[in-house]
Order: sequence, then structure tokens, then C-alpha cells
Amino acid sequence: MPIVQTPALPAPTSDRLPEPATQLHTLTPVTPEHHKSLSPTLLAYAMAPIALVILLAFRHWNVVAREPIWVYVVVLVVPMLGSVLANRWYAKVASTPRLHLRVMAAATSVTIVIYLSGWGPVAVGAYAIIAVESIARCGSKAWKVVALWTIVGIGCGQFAIGAGWAPSFLPVAQAQSVAALGIVVSLFVIRMVGATGREKELAEAKLADQALHDPLTGLPNRLLLLDRLRQAIARARRSHSAFPVVMFLDLDRFKLVNDSCGHSAGDAVLVQVAERLTAVLRDSDTLARFGGDEFVVACDGLNNRDLVLAFAQRIMDVFATPFVVSGQPFQLGASIGVAVLDEEDLSLEGLLSDADSAMYFAKTCGGQGKIQVFDKAIRAMARERTTTESDLGYALEHSELVVYYQPVVETLTGNVVGVEALVRWQHPTRGLLAPGSFLDLAEQTGLIVPIGEWVLAEACRTVQRWNQRRRPDQQLALSVNLSARQLAEPDLSDRVKVIVEASGVTPGSLRLALEVTETLLPVDQGAATRCLASLHELGIQLAIDDFGTGYASLSYVMDLPITIVKIDQSFVARIGRDPRGEAVVNAVVQLAHTLGLLVVAEGVETEEQLDFLSTASCDLIQGYLFSRPMPATEAGPATHLTPTDCVHRIERVAG
Repeated sequence: MPIVQTPALPAPTSDRLPEPATQLHTLTPVTPEHHKSLSPTLLAYAMAPIALVILLAFRHWNVVAREPIWVYVVVLVVPMLGSVLANRWYAKVASTPRLHLRVMAAATSVTIVIYLSGWGPVAVGAYAIIAVESIARCGSKAWKVVALWTIVGIGCGQFAIGAGWAPSFLPVAQAQSVAALGIVVSLFVIRMVGATGREKELAEAKLADQALHDPLTGLPNRLLLLDRLRQAIARARRSHSAFPVVMFLDLDRFKLVNDSCGHSAGDAVLVQVAERLTAVLRDSDTLARFGGDEFVVACDGLNNRDLVLAFAQRIMDVFATPFVVSGQPFQLGASIGVAVLDEEDLSLEGLLSDADSAMYFAKTCGGQGKIQVFDKAIRAMARERTTTESDLGYALEHSELVVYYQPVVETLTGNVVGVEALVRWQHPTRGLLAPGSFLDLAEQTGLIVPIGEWVLAEACRTVQRWNQRRRPDQQLALSVNLSARQLAEPDLSDRVKVIVEASGVTPGSLRLALEVTETLLPVDQGAATRCLASLHELGIQLAIDDFGTGYASLSYVMDLPITIVKIDQSFVARIGRDPRGEAVVNAVVQLAHTLGLLVVAEGVETEEQLDFLSTASCDLIQGYLFSRPMPATEAGPATHLTPTDCVHRIERVAG
């Protein structure tokens, strides 16, 4: 698999991919002590005086045993403070012995208070309070410990009553019966509290899992990936080892699956991709889905260039075998961008952005199925792309975009019969930019829709102004390019109708043709047919641009309401040099005429090409032989020129 570029990394020390001792898979645990609650110290100091006042009031009314006041003060304050200390000790290091000590301290406090009051067997329900508080702070596992110490506490209290150490308003025999019933009720309540706590914990765990994992593939999502990367970076700093490597992966040709078989098939393919990638990764690696057809792999222990590239190649090999959905195979590929944390930019977002930029460079500059390692050159390109994106939005709002026009000539007569509108960007610092410098970016960001509508509106107004000065039999036709993003708009035909009519004419009288590049046509021909048919009903002609460069040209010509075919300039350039190229041009012209279509040859630059196309009965031509694209101020007069005039004009420009 080709590698687009790799920066200098440390020399390899081994050909074997290492298995790191630490793992990226451990998310920082959230213990019950992390739940927000009031400080137990504050609760103790707040509750002790209140409880003391209540007990003293009950003592005065002979509701509780009349023990000395200092006894009530001691039994309320000392056990509660002991419980606070045990709780704080448990909070430092949660363990089973410390949990027992914590619950034992709370149970001791409750036991002393209720049995000292004389109502011990009756008030055993107070142990349920321990269960609620302990389970809320320590988790549902605490219910068993609370149940154990509840039995111990009631047993000790009943023993104290029998030995005469504790007062009781009930006879001893009756107190024993009530205590036995209290144990049963208390255990039932404690168990129910534990079960409720367990259900709550499971629900919270499920919500946490949903918040951290992709619902389709079950893989970690962006949030969980960032957490694991944060831990891996911290480990690398502590151990002075290599920082983790991030690989940003984008599927190639995945759109074909969704367009041809629907999104359910696409989801099935994504699940298969996740399974295959998981199978080739190490236990220490993290595979995350970022949404759509993008995946991210985070791995550590790759401390040199060869190991990084070998690991990326292992991932790339996953796509050698087709993915099969409902018996239909799909041959997909992937573009991979690789990045390592930069000491100059230690942010995780920066790391992911670097990997994304490398992936974008691999996909757009290297082609599909490439691996690209991030470097400073890519960073500069990414910053330029970001700047261009920002400037492009500004350009649309502040009239920096201009429309250029290239005349379309009738081959046999040499008359100018139309123009093609082409957008340019008059950048304030970079000068005049060709469409290739910004249209791809506009397509990705969605700016292509307002840009396309502006070009259509501007071109309609301009050509209509020219036509008002021409004879009725010399009206110019107008061709405007239609992007794939615009074609996907559900109300495209309504928008086009409003724009054209705003120029003062109907779409039919303007002789408007919308050009759709063959390679950008969607596989879902049903949707495309409906959209283009609605445009055709408005009187708009439809053209396939760059004909012959796609893979399903004939099916498009047969199924879509096409009226014009434009031969790609790559075939025209072969005229006079390659007999096979000439044969292709002849075949396209004959096929189009048999189907009743108009044929336009693009990129005509020589007299030899013009003579051949005339002999082949090509209907229309456009290219530098006649005129380059020009602004409206120059294109208007140029529509009156003959081919001979334009040849001399181009020679003067070239000279």
C-alpha cells in the first residue's frame, strides 16, 4: 500500500509491534463517593443538637427513659463523631474492611441511642436509615453489610435489656418478640433499599455506557476516546516514553453503499468494519467511531517510524476482502491519517485535528487507499484551508466572487450560440483564483449551494441583458454547472425557477442548460431522475459534463432526461495524437446523435481538433481556440467574434 509521506521518526529498534504493559481501555472510575452530598461532619454537628433537644423534650414528658442529661449528650455526640471519622477513613480508600467499620460505627450510634431511650425493640426501623445513607454513598453492595450490623446491633441491644443494662418500656419477653419482628421488617426494608439502589446503579451505568459508546457499533465515542488519550499521555509523561499515536481513518467509496442499497446496508457495513478492525488491534489499543464513516485508532508503544507504518498497514489490510451485505459484495478502501502529539501543541483536540488533516491530505492529494503521516507542511496546508474557508464565506457576502464566461461556438458556422458561466474568486491578497482552488472546499462545507445560486442568478441577469441587444434568432444559450450538493437539495427546481424568473424571463425562453458532472451524479438514479425531470419540465436543458470519465455513462444517458452531452477535454486532447482517442470521440458523437442529443466538445485548442470535430459532425465546441473564459465586460463583445478573429486574438494574448 503506498505511503504518501512520512516524516523523520526515531530509528526502528524492532520489527515486531509491541504490546504495551498499560492499557488505554480503563476509564477513570467513578466511585459512589464522587456523588454530590452534604458533608457527614456537617450533618453530624447539625443533627446532634437537634436530636439532643428532641430527646430532652421526650425525657421531660417521660416518653423516653429519664437518664442523666450528660448521658444523652455523650451518646449523641461521641458515636456520631466516631461515625464521621469512620466515614472519612472509608472515603480515602474504599475497601470491604473499611466499609464494615463505617457501617458498624453508624449501627453502634443508632443502637445506643434507641436502646438508651427505652424504645429499642420498637425503633429498630432506624437501621433502615443507615441502609439508605450507606447505599447512597457506598453503592448497593453495602446492603449486606448493613443487614449484618443491624442484626448485631439489635442482638446487642436485646442482650443489654435482658442483662438490665438498658431500660425498656416493654416487658422483656414482649421486647424480644417485637425485636424479632423488627429484625424481619428491617432486613426486608434494607433489602428493598439495596435492590432499588442496584437498579439505579444499573440504569446509571447503562446511561453512562450510552454516553460513552457509539450505539451502532458499540465502539467508544469521541468522549471516551479523549479520556483514554488523556490517561495515555499522562502515563507517557510519567514514564518518559513515547506519546500515543492517533490514526484517523475515513472509508473510501462508502457512499456507494448507502446510495445503492440504502442506509441499513451502510450500517451493516460499518458494523463489519468495526469487527474487522477490532480483530486486528491489540487489547491495549482503542478503536472509536467518530460518526459517519470515520474511525479513530489510538495506540501507544509505537516509538519509531517503521512500527507506526506497519501498524497502519495492518489496519489497511482489513479492506482487502470485500464486505458482504445480503449477498452483495462491496469493495471498500480507507484513507488513514497518522499523528503523534506535538510538544508545541499538547491539546488533544490539536492531536485529533492533525490526524484529520493528514487523512484529508491522503484522500484528496494522494488518492484513495493511502497512508499519510502528519508533518509541518500539512499543518500549513490545513491552516491555509481553514483560512480559505473563512475567506470564502466573506467573499460570498462581500462580492469578491465574479462570473467569467466562455463562448460556445457552432462548429459548422462559427457563430457564437451560447456561453458557459464559470465562477472565479477575486481574492484581495492572492489575486484571481480558479475554481479548483476553492470549489472542492465549498462543496464540503455546503457553501457551494449559495455560491451556485449566486452564479446562476448573476449569469441569468447578464445573458438576459446581452440577449436584449441581439436579434431574436441570435439569442444566446446559457450553461451553468450544477454541483452534487445542489442536486441533493429537495427543492432545487423551485429555487431555480425563482432565480431565473427574477432575471425577467422564463427558464425556457432563456435557453438555460444545467450541467451535471458525470462522476458526481448519485448512484440513486431514482432521486436524480425525479429532480432532473422537474427541471426539464420547466424548459431547462440538462447536460452531462465530462462525459466518458464516469463508470455508468450509458445508463445515465438512457435513464435521465439528458439533452446535451459534453465530451471531456481529455478525449479531445487525443485528437491528432492517438487514433483510439479519435475513435472514442467519433463513437460518442454518433451515439449521442442516434439518441437525439446535442454534442459539445470541451477543450478545443487547435485547428486540427476543430477540423476533426467538424468532420465528425460535432455540434458545438468551446475552448481556447476560440476564447478563454472572460469577465462579462469582455465576454459580451466576444460573442460577436468569428473563429478566425478569435484565433488571432488568442495568439496576441499568448504572445
